[in-house]
Amino acid sequence: MSTNPKAKLPRNALNGTRVLIIDDEEMLAWSIETELKANGADVLSCNSLRTALENFQGFSPDLAICDLRLPDGSGMELLKKWRVEKPDMPIILITAHGAVESAVDALRFGAFDYLQKPFDMKALVAAANRGAELSSLRQKVSQLTGHEVAREPIRMIGDSPAMKRIREQLERVARSRSSTVLILGESGTGKELAARAIHEWSERANSPFVEINCASIPESLLESELFGYEKGAFTDARDRKLGLFELAQNGTIFLDEIGEMPMKLQTKLLRALEYRRFKRLGGTKDISFSARIVAATNRNLLEEIQNKNFRSDLYYRLSALPVYLPPLRERMEDLDALADFFVQRVAGELGAETPRLTAAAREKLRSHAWPGNMRELKNVLERAIVFYGTPELESQQIELDTYIEPSPTPSLQAQSPIAINGAQGRSNYSAQHPMILPEKGINLEDLERDLLLQAMEQTHNNQTKAADLLGISRHTFRYRLEKHGIIKP
Repeated sequence: MSTNPKAKLPRNALNGTRVLIIDDEEMLAWSIETELKANGADVLSCNSLRTALENFQGFSPDLAICDLRLPDGSGMELLKKWRVEKPDMPIILITAHGAVESAVDALRFGAFDYLQKPFDMKALVAAANRGAELSSLRQKVSQLTGHEVAREPIRMIGDSPAMKRIREQLERVARSRSSTVLILGESGTGKELAARAIHEWSERANSPFVEINCASIPESLLESELFGYEKGAFTDARDRKLGLFELAQNGTIFLDEIGEMPMKLQTKLLRALEYRRFKRLGGTKDISFSARIVAATNRNLLEEIQNKNFRSDLYYRLSALPVYLPPLRERMEDLDALADFFVQRVAGELGAETPRLTAAAREKLRSHAWPGNMRELKNVLERAIVFYGTPELESQQIELDTYIEPSPTPSLQAQSPIAINGAQGRSNYSAQHPMILPEKGINLEDLERDLLLQAMEQTHNNQTKAADLLGISRHTFRYRLEKHGIIKP
């Protein structure tokens, strides 16, 4: 919210600033326009979402002041769209229906400021002045650096054969005119980064890049997020809402976790891809779109098709250009470069000194299988930087997560129970044969204590190695030692 509305501003403080006003209340729009022009601004007023979109490119505003509720849509939709298309432009939202939730949403989506009607006109002018100063500063920095400051260049770390192949594939896909791309790979392999690379390296780079995670949004809301809805389409549809397919014209739509999309919505997506048009929820008019669809998943879609969870026709429509991102364990040559990159990035984000990885720490990183891929690597390094904060990261400061590798479940005939010594709870465990509970049962507490003691004995009391033997973290292992009284808290 704006502060200090009584502060005096110099006359013509907005001299030369192009301000776009979007408000359907004619008297209020006139008052704002008059006040801003008196302060030197070049002003254009629009009374609807449609007229704002029509005049946006031609007017090219430095600052936008937008009502949250418009007759044909929501100011929030303009905020989302313009934050992508023109991230340097501050946007001030005003509304007569102010609420904490609305303010939080507006600021979360990048609004520069938020005012509730009725407001002091001096407060609005003060906010506009601050926004104009920020816009001017961003433009100067862009001119000095020769590029948009808000757009971080895509960096794909690594020179392994696998990484070189991926970069070449992404560049070819980006240059192609293909309307659909499918990115495959395990969780944490960088599918979102690959999607952004396709967009940034293509002729669509100056158009919107919009993304949605199909697994994180309820089915009832996902359709409206993708295709939008008309006013009155359902009980709470008080205004028209533009969907991502409409906001991303000529740009790129990234559908992450496409394997989680409900079957009913898969049918509507297939139709949209086939005919390059769609209908808003509750609408009757077909709307054309020209965006490229980049879908991604960590699921095996062919298996999902067999299990009746994914449409085969949608799969073949999406997979014309498949790109497979290899897991980190298949490109370990890149581990050192990735580790250095994440150490530098994390330290910068935390405002900490960038530590150096010792040779022993690097060797420990290379010994791990990294089932969580790059995301896991970043987490491990962030943990070390936060918990220790030393100029050098030693091997013992690299705390790796331990995993129990999944294995195919053998048939019942192949399963053999663990032999249990009832007196001591001693077990002769074979990793190839899962345990079956004996008919007489066991004492679980005694069994756990015995396994802890065996692990300590086999590793000569090395708690880290003992924890690895049992497939748990060192912290969990130590807690269980204290629980059973093997060591003191």
